[in-house]
Amino acid sequence: MNPKAASHVLAQVYFILALPLLLMIGAARLALTHEFLRFEYTRPGFPADAYGLSIHDRLALGNFAIDFLFNGEDIAYLAELRLPIDKCWRAPADATDCTMFNESELRHMSDVKEIASLAFSLTAGLLIVALLIVAAACRSRCYLRSVNRGVFLGCVLTLGLLATALVSVTVAWDRMFDAFHELFFAAGTWRFPYSDTLIRLYPEQLFVDASILIAALMTAGALVLLLINGRLTRLLP
Repeated sequence: MNPKAASHVLAQVYFILALPLLLMIGAARLALTHEFLRFEYTRPGFPADAYGLSIHDRLALGNFAIDFLFNGEDIAYLAELRLPIDKCWRAPADATDCTMFNESELRHMSDVKEIASLAFSLTAGLLIVALLIVAAACRSRCYLRSVNRGVFLGCVLTLGLLATALVSVTVAWDRMFDAFHELFFAAGTWRFPYSDTLIRLYPEQLFVDASILIAALMTAGALVLLLINGRLTRLLP
């Protein structure tokens, strides 16, 4: 295979493999927002906190962990947060407040930030390479057809993976949820009592809804790219 043909194949393979990741991590970033938390906390049917946090409390406190993931601060940002005594669970009788997060929760959030930083840095790198490939492809109709084909197959792969994931989580959400955490976090570092603040602020239903949002955004993104891809294909006979 000559170098020119090889570059066309590599461009196709790149977009086939990179597009699902770009769409997934991009969608995850859109879910990690104050707006999504506000929608969840105020929507009918969202689980109430059995240990005393009101909707107002959640709206005031829930954004801290999201901000921590993106603000460049170390774990002291969360470690310094305090809860008033009436919002604490099993605090000493003479205490006036308590730490918002315990040591286990802080360790987990530190792990989450490390993984999130790697994921978003990877996405930025993938996006830059994709833009460079597209810029190079614009100089050659043949190369652009190869890139276009790669985008098409990447979108098809994305939709196929989403369909597979939908079946899997419908059949065994708990198993998939556990498998995800076991893949990225050390055993024993990501399970917390219901009375811990992380669970009080971010119950499992929040992750169910976030997964639905991410899947919907990925689907929409893939369909939009397929629409653009189809129009471009007609211009590149």
